[in-house]
Amino acid sequence: MQNSFVNFLFLLVHKHRSKHIAVFLISTLLVTLLASFMFLSASIKHDALTALEEQPDFTIQKLEAGRSVDIPVERIDTFSEIKGVSYVAPRVFGRYFTPDRKHYFTIIGVDFFDEQMVTWIDTLFHEIDIKAFLEKDRMIIGEAVKKYLKEHYYDTYFNFTTPEGKEKKVYIYDALPKESNLISSDFILMDISLAREILGVKPDNATDIILNVPNPAERDNVKFKLLSMDFDTRIITKEQLQKEYENLFNYKGGIFLLGFILALITFMLILFQRYSMINSGDKKEIAVLRAVGWSIKDVIKLKLFETLVIALAAFFLGTILAYAYVFFAQAPLLKEIFLGFGNLPSDIRFTPVIEFGTLSSMFLFFIVPFIASVLIPVWKIAITDAGEALK
Repeated sequence: MQNSFVNFLFLLVHKHRSKHIAVFLISTLLVTLLASFMFLSASIKHDALTALEEQPDFTIQKLEAGRSVDIPVERIDTFSEIKGVSYVAPRVFGRYFTPDRKHYFTIIGVDFFDEQMVTWIDTLFHEIDIKAFLEKDRMIIGEAVKKYLKEHYYDTYFNFTTPEGKEKKVYIYDALPKESNLISSDFILMDISLAREILGVKPDNATDIILNVPNPAERDNVKFKLLSMDFDTRIITKEQLQKEYENLFNYKGGIFLLGFILALITFMLILFQRYSMINSGDKKEIAVLRAVGWSIKDVIKLKLFETLVIALAAFFLGTILAYAYVFFAQAPLLKEIFLGFGNLPSDIRFTPVIEFGTLSSMFLFFIVPFIASVLIPVWKIAITDAGEALK
């Protein structure tokens, strides 16, 4: 009996294929769009928050007239005396604009004799031979920087111009792996003294000062002491950065989701209207089933499974297409919604991340209105008198 029902079900799907094809294609497109957004959002959020885990607990900047200026390195001695602080270091970084002023490199000065700094580099780069690196002025560059330099015929070095107008030749040591492109595509890592020279930071200054507080319970107390020491400081915490990233993703995700909901509602209304206008052939088909002994429950069950076949096929095909689009094709066009068109173009590799809870919610969000928009008009036909429908 069960096999007969299944055979009849698929014969019915095949018979109505011309009616189902448009619904199937539109449904697949909607699922592909939503699943692509969810996969891309989850991947970018995962990579961004993972990168933030490597950030210091506190970043301290000096303010003048509301803008950030270089901070004296001598403040490190004062900060290191605060109880609970385990690590303090100066940081030098800044944007270096290309000659055409259309793009910029993010220069990061690293103290290669600082163990924690070198550990951070190891999260982006394979083990580095520090002695060989420091033999002359060298740099480690991101993939986007490498591509830009190659296009402009800089295969082994690049001539930077210091704020004093002097040229500084810096040799390329190696490139960062593509897997880190989301955060490091426009990075240039170099010795901190060399970064100071190129960016115009005085030897006794830094761009900011970073420090770590291992015990979360002590962080508020440390922050209060830092603020009470100097009136001109701004403190950026790791938690602040994480919240800003999450708010950014939620904002962009909300806009995309709102558009999807409007498109889904429109589609379901069209679908409801389409099945409400059941032609005489569909009515006779249901009437024949009722006449040969099928109950209303059996008819609705048949139509339910017929609808489920279309809906499930569209959902799974759309999900597979979305996975391929994001993680194999690297989401062309859609990724610009999240990452923007700014600065250097880069070949970003998204980390495959699937949030099964979100995927399950998407499944219910799609399936329930889909089934409802079809079964309601079918139920209205099924409860009519079979003799009337056959006339």
